Amino acid sequence: MTALTGDLAPVDDLVRRMLPRIEWAVEPLQVAAALESDGVTDRIARDRYGFSDVFELAQAAFARLPAVVAGPVVPDAAPRQARPFAQMAHGLLYAMPAALLPAASALVGVRYLMPGLVLTTAVGWIWGSTGARAAYGLLGRGRPAAAGRALRITMLGGVAAALVMIGSLAVWYGGGAGLIVLCMGQMAFQMASAVLLFYRAEIRLAVLMAPGVIAGVAYLALPGPRAALAAVGLGICSIVGIFVAALVMTRRAGADTTAGRPLAGADLAAMLLPLVYSMASAFFLLQAEARYVLDRADIAIAGVPLVLGMGVLEYRTHRFEDDARALMGRVRYPRQFVLRSRRLLRRGLLKCLGALGALAALLLAVLSRADPVAPEVALMAAAHVVVGGAYFLSFVLANQGKIRQLCVAQGLALAAHPGVWLVLPAARTSLADIAVFLGASVLFLLILLGFALASLRHVQQYG
Repeated sequence: MTALTGDLAPVDDLVRRMLPRIEWAVEPLQVAAALESDGVTDRIARDRYGFSDVFELAQAAFARLPAVVAGPVVPDAAPRQARPFAQMAHGLLYAMPAALLPAASALVGVRYLMPGLVLTTAVGWIWGSTGARAAYGLLGRGRPAAAGRALRITMLGGVAAALVMIGSLAVWYGGGAGLIVLCMGQMAFQMASAVLLFYRAEIRLAVLMAPGVIAGVAYLALPGPRAALAAVGLGICSIVGIFVAALVMTRRAGADTTAGRPLAGADLAAMLLPLVYSMASAFFLLQAEARYVLDRADIAIAGVPLVLGMGVLEYRTHRFEDDARALMGRVRYPRQFVLRSRRLLRRGLLKCLGALGALAALLLAVLSRADPVAPEVALMAAAHVVVGGAYFLSFVLANQGKIRQLCVAQGLALAAHPGVWLVLPAARTSLADIAVFLGASVLFLLILLGFALASLRHVQQYG
């Protein structure tokens, strides 16, 4: 083979020059991607190095790496991240406190409870996702103890912030101490459950929350003030147990293998852009739902399939990344990887849309048994299906570090909804509002799809 029989001195010089980018390569394809991104073409490979194309040059460079670097330690192949049953159950796990809503509404009243829950859901989403992203980054840098501290700070800080906001809401809007306790419970569950799922403790989360769920279901069979109080009390006990378990897990996270302060300035700066995206993402979805919470429950619950399907989105994201890494070992040229990985991405997107669409169709079928489904309800359900597809793409891009692209896409979607109603407020009916939200969701998905397909040109990120 030419790659191993020609003059290898120029190849060694090339390896030394490219060493910072190819030192940890585990496949010749990664070296080829680095060479192409550095401007090495097939013609340069032939004229300067004597190889037929860039891939043969990359094979030679990969073969010379041990000699040039004096035997570098090549990291093991990344383990598969997809866990079908555990990850697809995440949506159901996140939704477990919903079993307590009827009993909680009986104690506080829907008029007071729902605004509080919308507020805590938004804050929990923003704060929790930002903390989790920081923790994953620290974990990836060999700092599990720092990751545990980041999660612990996120939990305690989020609950403290929620206490201030819900207390202010209770004073201004009403609802009393009951509203504060229930919303704080919701916030504590969001923060703690995210930590348990971070550490893959799905079974522990389900077991700890099971008494509260059973009590909430029992209340539907035996309603009454005392039954509501007992159900909510048992649910709060379950949430306290989950919160304590999460705190314990963050303290047993392990020792750091690299030096560094728990949360250095660079770590905090890296959290800023994800925080901006999380805020924009939460606002985009929740502002579309919030105005229907009190007077149009049929529209408000159209987002339930997205909540239940979040685990599917998470699983499909990890499955795509596993398949993309496996593809690296089966193709020869970067362009082959790009074409096939794009097919994998489109297939994953279609499966996400299909799963969410099936859940939405099931919900609409249930609603239609009571009354005919209004057009705006069907549109809202469709919009949440599309948003779910966009979230799958956003997870893929976020795992690649493409947070700026996510901010751009979300900003353009917000310009469409609610931005259009800043210009045309008089035309805002329920049907028109949800139709525009659906259009903004489609725009969001298409922009992210373009970014995701383009990102697959960077082959080395799946090494």
